[in-house]
Amino acid sequence: MAARPDAVAGTGRPRAHTTALHRALHSPRVIIAGVFLVLVAATALAAPLLAPHDPGEPLDMPLLPPGGAYPLGTDDFGRDVLSRLIYAGRVSLGVSTASVAIATFVGVWLGLCAGYYRGAVETLIMRAMDILLSFPTIVLAIAIVAMLGPNLRNVVIVIAIVYTPRFVRIVYGATLTVREAEYIQAARAIGARDLRILRTAVLPNVMAPILVQISLSLGFAILVETGLSFLGLGAQPPTPSWGNMVSAARDFMETNPWLLIAPAAMVGLTILALNTLGDGLRDALDDRLQGAG
Repeated sequence: MAARPDAVAGTGRPRAHTTALHRALHSPRVIIAGVFLVLVAATALAAPLLAPHDPGEPLDMPLLPPGGAYPLGTDDFGRDVLSRLIYAGRVSLGVSTASVAIATFVGVWLGLCAGYYRGAVETLIMRAMDILLSFPTIVLAIAIVAMLGPNLRNVVIVIAIVYTPRFVRIVYGATLTVREAEYIQAARAIGARDLRILRTAVLPNVMAPILVQISLSLGFAILVETGLSFLGLGAQPPTPSWGNMVSAARDFMETNPWLLIAPAAMVGLTILALNTLGDGLRDALDDRLQGAG
């Protein structure tokens, strides 16, 4: 009796995947970075419950120092900095998550098609990605936002466009290494359709580099969103984001440094946590590194 394509596709793999997952869940870097990111995301999602004040409401007490009812003070408009910082996390994390989700979906399928079909499909997709990669990231982002207009929807689109080629190249390379594997050939031999092979046989076996790239791309996406908002091309006032909070604080760096320190620290710590998570996942999921150790 012929084996089912999905059964063939998974031959010899579940145990390896389980071992890699076990290593990831027991990695100190993954645990510490993951807990921090969960806390940041949960705080942002629960902003209406946790923020002590309305982030857009002037309190007629501008530039109050940190303390008392205002743990991070107030800005030059008298708005509570802590409340704005919490709500800003929703914007910065939301934009980066949405853009990376789009880049992941589009990039993964383009990379799978390029690596699996080869030929003209490979040439068309990979040369288009090379063109996008030939431009510096922030310059390309600024140029596209300048053409589309400064708003959050366009920022999501821009970051997705900028980071799609990175997913394409990673998935393309991983697909090339597995497309001639025995379980892929067996799936073809029993008549499995290409889409089914890609979904059940190829994709599960190239997930490790995809997960690492997602965590790293989220960090870079936050950095790009922060840079665009800093330049006035992202979130528009009075909507708070970490980037435009940093931009607004630059005029008070010497007299009221807390206005700059709070949002800059959140950007730096979040990106550091995402990069640490990515490094931890890479070490845990890469069997070659385990063998080298």
